[in-house]
Amino acid sequence: MHIRLLLLTFFLQFYPDVVKSGHLYILQTPLFRVRNKKKTNYCYSEEERLNSIAELGPNPEITRFKGLGEISPDEFKHFIGGSMRLDPVLLRKSAEIPEILSFYMGRNTPERQGFIIDNLKLEDDLVEVQPN
Repeated sequence: MHIRLLLLTFFLQFYPDVVKSGHLYILQTPLFRVRNKKKTNYCYSEEERLNSIAELGPNPEITRFKGLGEISPDEFKHFIGGSMRLDPVLLRKSAEIPEILSFYMGRNTPERQGFIIDNLKLEDDLVEVQPN
C-alpha cells in the first residue's frame, strides 16, 4: 500500500489530468496461490482461497504473496490479460489535488493515522474452526 500511495502521489502531482480523466487504474494482484499437481488457482481474497481449497481437494500447496516481488515473471502472465482485475482511481469533482497531496504526504501524522484507522476495512474471519 505504501508503494501504491507513492505512485498515486506521483501521478497526482505530475499527471493530474490522467487521474481526473479516469485513465489511471490499480492492478489487483493475487494474495494466494493454491495448487495441486493438476491445477493452479490464484486467489484475491480469503473467501476465494477457501473455495479453491475445497475445489482442489485435500492438502493443496498454498502460497501467500506479500507483494509483486514474490511473484515470478512466469506467474505474472497468468493474471495479466482479459481477466485481470483493475480498480479505477477516482477523484470527486470537488477534490483539490494540493489538499489531497498535503493530507496523504504531509506532516499531519496523527490526523492521517486517525483517518486510516477509522476507514480501515477488515475481512471477516472466514476460516471455520473444526472441533476435535
